[in-house]
Amino acid sequence: MKWLIRGGAVAAWLAVSALLVVGTANLEPGLGERPVDAFGFAVVVLACLALAAAWRLPVAAAGTEAFALMLYLGFGYPDGPVLFAGLVPLFALGTLRPRWLAYAVAGGMAVIVVGANLATGGAGVLDLVFVGWAGFAVFAADALRGRRERAAAAERAERDRVLGERLRIAQDLHDSVGHAMAVINVQSGMAEHVIDDHPEVAKEALGVVRTVSGTILDELNAMVRLLREDSAPLRPAPGVADIPALVVSANQAGLAVTLDLDAPGIGQPIGGAVYRILQESLTNAAKHGRSPAEVTVRADESGVRLDVINDVRAPGPDVPGAGISGMGERARATGGTLSAGREDGRFRVSARWP
Repeated sequence: MKWLIRGGAVAAWLAVSALLVVGTANLEPGLGERPVDAFGFAVVVLACLALAAAWRLPVAAAGTEAFALMLYLGFGYPDGPVLFAGLVPLFALGTLRPRWLAYAVAGGMAVIVVGANLATGGAGVLDLVFVGWAGFAVFAADALRGRRERAAAAERAERDRVLGERLRIAQDLHDSVGHAMAVINVQSGMAEHVIDDHPEVAKEALGVVRTVSGTILDELNAMVRLLREDSAPLRPAPGVADIPALVVSANQAGLAVTLDLDAPGIGQPIGGAVYRILQESLTNAAKHGRSPAEVTVRADESGVRLDVINDVRAPGPDVPGAGISGMGERARATGGTLSAGREDGRFRVSARWP
């Protein structure tokens, strides 16, 4: 593909150069103009060579074209195709360089053409045509670049949206699957230890495992279908109304969670963030010693707050892990703040939304 593009560019340059040379050779000098001689053709060749560098070195090419025009018209040669050789580097300049530079060079080139012809007494309509086409070349290039910039901005916005959606899905998977696996690990371990002496307790634990695994399978199926975009999700995103069921699930896992919930009217996306942050906090509590946890969710005129406090029975890392980082991202993404750390032998997660 690249060699085709390069070959096409070379063919276009050869065609334009041939037109410039042939067109110049067929010019008839007017009153006070001199016939095109060897020096005139050398200037035209210089203009053709400058065209070859228009897209790689647009400033140098435009400067060379302006110099060639000044020589050609300054020596009194008749107006002709060489005038329009300057339009190509002007278009490249308007596409690749700042617009103010492109308009300045176009203005300077127009001044050279008109001034040189006035100095030799050969100014005419063709000079005005060149001025108009020079301005149009830069304007068209500027419009094309603006369109490309808008398309690039839209592409970046779409890419950011997709990345944000991927991050949200990754956080949802981390929180929901992590919580479910913590519950399944605890209940299956308990069932293994008591299945011989207390089969009824083992049966109850296995029932919890079956319920939790079924719930997480439904949620994973909903996420997969959402990613495929072939149907709506099977269930709405969890929110504050689902917190009591989450606490029941944690209690079934042996976590002993107490809930103080007084948060009416909290909708999405804050409600979803509250739910997911609480879910991750309970999962962490289950991982680090299954200590009792106190959960407070309140909403009043000052805003929404979530506090999760549990005893630290197992050592944890001093540096926040992916779970705590994800909780902080959820809070910030919905306009809130989050802090997490040890306080007097207990671990506290606090999230606030004004």
